[in-house]
Amino acid sequence: MKRWVEELAATEFPKGRHSQGGQDGVLRAIFEQIGTVNTPPLAVEFGFDSDSLAGGFGSNVANLVLHHGWRAVLLDGGHANAAINLHREFLTSANIVEVFTRHGVATEPDYVSIDLDSTDLWVFRALLKSFRARVFTVEYNSHFPLDAAITFPDDPDERWQQDRGYGASLKCLVLAAEEAGYSLVTVVPKLDAVFVRNDLLDDGSGRLVPAFETWRPATSLRFHAPLAIPSRIGIFLDYEVFQRTGGDLTASRAAARGVCEQCLLGGEGKRGPVRRFLRACKRALGRLVGR
Repeated sequence: MKRWVEELAATEFPKGRHSQGGQDGVLRAIFEQIGTVNTPPLAVEFGFDSDSLAGGFGSNVANLVLHHGWRAVLLDGGHANAAINLHREFLTSANIVEVFTRHGVATEPDYVSIDLDSTDLWVFRALLKSFRARVFTVEYNSHFPLDAAITFPDDPDERWQQDRGYGASLKCLVLAAEEAGYSLVTVVPKLDAVFVRNDLLDDGSGRLVPAFETWRPATSLRFHAPLAIPSRIGIFLDYEVFQRTGGDLTASRAAARGVCEQCLLGGEGKRGPVRRFLRACKRALGRLVGR
């Protein structure tokens, strides 16, 4: 394993200049080692939740564009701004390759950021068949334990309900990445899994990245409310069963149910009562201010 990969996995990056977590620092550290191939370097980010690079909850590419000369193609279902090359697109596993092609994305972009809060796994899989980014980051659902391969269905009609029911577990994303020749180099807890293409990691030692067990502390982290509609546990799939059965949805849903009941419907953890108290105080203050 390359020394920089080992150091990256052991480093806790502070909250980014523009990113939601430490993604700014992670990306700079990686590209200092592996370089870029496009001129200027090319990034793609979706969904992009703002009309400006510095707005929203935090962009993974904003620092690269604003301070390091990168070019970006930005895609989102609800925002558009030609000035920053942001396009309104509803992305699915069926259309993502066509959308990338239509917007002139090179077959080897330097970096792709995926954050859909729903069909992330399936769009990631579809992209991996046609585009060979040097680095991918994909939002993962940290409510699931390390050994659970649970994912949102590949159904564009389903939407995130602002609760725990979104995206895919870390294990799902790792399985899909490994099938396509990528490895997990680090995790930004509660936010993103970071994958680098294997040919950029190989040092001939036979070991590319830290053991998967390394990332256990980044899983089973509860910070969203339980499912607003409990019956929605029935839409989630066990990805390992899905693969093993050739896509049997009935078997995949049945296999996922127990984990989903525990992780998507269970308690809020040790900090849950504190959060509820703070929310109650906020509501009470709001009522007083409104008088």
